[in-house]
Amino acid sequence: MRWSQVPLRELELEDRLVRAVTPYILEFQEVHEMVVDFFRIYQQLVNPKATGVGPPEREANAESYCVSGPQGEVGQFHVIYDLEETRLAIELPAEEASKVYRLLREQRIVVPDLELVRKVMSGNLAETVAAIFWQVGAIKVSLGDLRPLFKVDENRNYSPIYIDVKGISYYPAVLDFVLSASALLVRNLNFDVICGIEAGSIALAAILAQKLNKPMFFARRHLRYPEASPFEGVKQHELFRKRVLLVDDTLVHGWTKTRVVEVIRQWGAQVDACFVIFDRQQGGEEELAHAGVRLYSLTNREAALSEKIPREISCLTDGEYVEVCSYFADPGEWHRRRGLNFTPIMKNLT
Repeated sequence: MRWSQVPLRELELEDRLVRAVTPYILEFQEVHEMVVDFFRIYQQLVNPKATGVGPPEREANAESYCVSGPQGEVGQFHVIYDLEETRLAIELPAEEASKVYRLLREQRIVVPDLELVRKVMSGNLAETVAAIFWQVGAIKVSLGDLRPLFKVDENRNYSPIYIDVKGISYYPAVLDFVLSASALLVRNLNFDVICGIEAGSIALAAILAQKLNKPMFFARRHLRYPEASPFEGVKQHELFRKRVLLVDDTLVHGWTKTRVVEVIRQWGAQVDACFVIFDRQQGGEEELAHAGVRLYSLTNREAALSEKIPREISCLTDGEYVEVCSYFADPGEWHRRRGLNFTPIMKNLT
């Protein structure tokens, strides 16, 4: 049995101790194989100096494995066999425990719980939506030590955080909540038709259009051949003097959206509003404003990093929070501090 096969819930980090539960009753042999494979990953990614894992020491319904290093014992892997589940506890030095916690987080059983979010939070709508994104793993963080950093700015630069709004489609209750809230936010805007952008926002724009009983088309990011239409689902005469609401999943710099705005206007339509689910707040609002377009967003970076979102929801460590804030404060300096090349992105290159 491989460690990556084990689904986990009730994940906790407390100083030197990582706790988790798998909702399955594991056999002794399965646990042994799991621990051996865990040690392989631990040695590869966390502590290359670790030398081995000892045989199990059994007591009643529990057993423990000693994790060794050159100087002797470095930690313990505990397993408790309950009637309907198997509980795991891993003791390691604090820094290593934090890394193991981040690895285990990838195997969380994601169960959207909107009631829990409402219960443990007192935030506004933007913070509530951001908390739900954390809960279902739509916001991802990597420090580059266990998993690669995320590529951004068309693969020119790096980021410790990635927002995958498209992933909420896997969770119907979350998708409905997010798009119902979006419909409430934009319903009083003055527009005739919705325009999504290939490819991430097509489904979101289509569902939003259905909720608002508005027609919808989408803009292509790139033309496959010179004669291709920049839009799919609409003819030029159908857009003449129509008021268009531009819709996308995320906003970074805003340059793709301003290009779409320009083409929509060339087709004879009006566009003065753009709605996004998540605004990374990296200059996109200002870029749109310069093009005469007002931004409306459901949630944003500030809400996602709000102290009102408890760690039991975000599963974010202190180190990750500091790293993400440092990146957003000055991406160029963040790259230099890490010894990475930083490419200032010019508008005409994106």
